[in-house]
Amino acid sequence: MTIRRLALAALGGQLVWLAFIAFGGLWEPGYSEIRDAVSFLGARDAASPWVFDTVVAISGLSVVALAAALVLDAPRGLRGRLGPALIAITGLAQILDGFPFPADCRRTIDAGCHARELAGELSWQHYAHGWAYFSGGAALLLSVFAMAWRFRGDPRWGRADALALGAGIAAVVIFTALFFFTGKGFGGHYGLAQRIALVSAVVWIGVLALALLDLYGRRRFLGGSPRAPSP
Repeated sequence: MTIRRLALAALGGQLVWLAFIAFGGLWEPGYSEIRDAVSFLGARDAASPWVFDTVVAISGLSVVALAAALVLDAPRGLRGRLGPALIAITGLAQILDGFPFPADCRRTIDAGCHARELAGELSWQHYAHGWAYFSGGAALLLSVFAMAWRFRGDPRWGRADALALGAGIAAVVIFTALFFFTGKGFGGHYGLAQRIALVSAVVWIGVLALALLDLYGRRRFLGGSPRAPSP
């Protein structure tokens, strides 16, 4: 079944991404998982930027695959399409953060990088990298609320609407508090704060993929159509 295959692809891609978040910096000289952003592993001056580019492409494509699966499951109209569209934007932004828009340098490792960044002396791809990351993160956070709207009134998804809404509110509160607690830019703990955010995103994508696998797996034994009822 197409939806199950897409959900499995999403789950597999996120597991690869999760492993890279945890262990990708082990072979990078001077890199700190607590201090440094994950994307620094793909900077032009990194030891093996192609590894980061490959992994984020896999992860981004897996997020787009999940969005496609959710579209196939959803009712027609804005309510059914908005959440998957935001998730797809997140996947595309993640892909762009790889080889299309790499960072030129790593400001926490290269002492002159931050000064050149503020002076506007770096490539346009470097600045686009930051905007793509911000856009993808914002789209994913909004997708939680959009999916809560989509789940409402669909008996197949039970109380997923309330759970998604609660998760979205909790995410806003937690990451706002984390930002102010660690200071603007997260100081020397940016890598840790970012990893908390990235793992949270993996959990969101993974839960949606597992829910689709469960929903469409039951069809084999119970019969009938698991698709959403028409609005």
